[in-house]
Amino acid sequence: MPIQAAFGFLRCFIKENAIGCKLAASVQDRQKRFPRVPQELQPVFHRHLRRTPWAFIVLGLAGLGFAADLPNTKDPPGIKRYAGSEIIAYRAPKFDEYLLPLGPPITFGPVSYEKSLKTEGLVSRYTYLAPSGRSAAELFRNYRLEFQRLNVIPIFEKSTADKGGYGAALENADEDDLGQILASGESEERLLVGKSKDAKPTYYYLLVTVYVDGLIPERLAGAITKERAMAELIIIAPQRMEENMTLLNAEEMAKSITDTGRVLLYGITFDTGKDTLRADSQPMLREIATLLTSHPSLKLRVVGHTDNQGASDSNLDLSRRRSASVVRELESKYSIAANRLDSFGCGLYAPVASNDDEEGRARNRRVELVTW
Repeated sequence: MPIQAAFGFLRCFIKENAIGCKLAASVQDRQKRFPRVPQELQPVFHRHLRRTPWAFIVLGLAGLGFAADLPNTKDPPGIKRYAGSEIIAYRAPKFDEYLLPLGPPITFGPVSYEKSLKTEGLVSRYTYLAPSGRSAAELFRNYRLEFQRLNVIPIFEKSTADKGGYGAALENADEDDLGQILASGESEERLLVGKSKDAKPTYYYLLVTVYVDGLIPERLAGAITKERAMAELIIIAPQRMEENMTLLNAEEMAKSITDTGRVLLYGITFDTGKDTLRADSQPMLREIATLLTSHPSLKLRVVGHTDNQGASDSNLDLSRRRSASVVRELESKYSIAANRLDSFGCGLYAPVASNDDEEGRARNRRVELVTW
């Protein structure tokens, strides 16, 4: 009888996945369409899957065993994971649309919310399994602190007292066989949606939940146990990093300065190791001049930043000389009054990303405009 029950589930599972079905019209419908294998039947189910040639199609990495992190995965740039957590699902950044919830879900096929925000950009996904014994509350609190460190502005938050169902509404969770796992702990769901302070912001979606029941992929067998906390982190970044700032116009700069007191610019470039402005810097300099002309009372400090490559003293001196070059160019070529501008250099001492890889170092090499 247990074997028959396991294969009954298998026939349903294969039929549904073979046609690429979408989310069910409700959580209850979803559970009917993807019935959970009882815990006592899972060993039987997995044992017979291993004897089936299409088992790997259904369960992806089944049979390969559980590793600390999935191969070829990494944390998002600049964001620290909760200590001891392991990446159990990952989607590399890919241009796509993503619907961010700003209210509870109302339908699941297709997904819709009482209030939402349509975004597009490079969408990446990271599913973390927290260390055993850590609560969802502790995991969520630590990510909230990490978001505060990154100056992420919260735009929606859900506590356990609020209506849930966000795990069941997650897009693409079934592609890693985690749909049931992430949907099972509805009463423990905690959600935080936020955005960066950039003029073209990066959006962040964080869902913290716990495993209650549902099918566990064999690659995670023994790792996911009841009440084990998990974090689903989704990031929607501008299509290309340089679009985040290099295409800013005067109006966008003004908005960032009004909101945050500063604006980060990546469109001002220099000859390598020198303070000589390159010709491709002129469009950005013209926008800065337009900004200052349109706001006669505005005064700006031009602050130079570098990555950590090379000697720290040399980087500090270079950042000072480069910011001074920007000020001289604005004064001489664009007729901006000298008493409205000042220059300063921070070198490598104020990074906005990790210097461990080129993507992070590119973000740290920048010019900032700060009000004074």
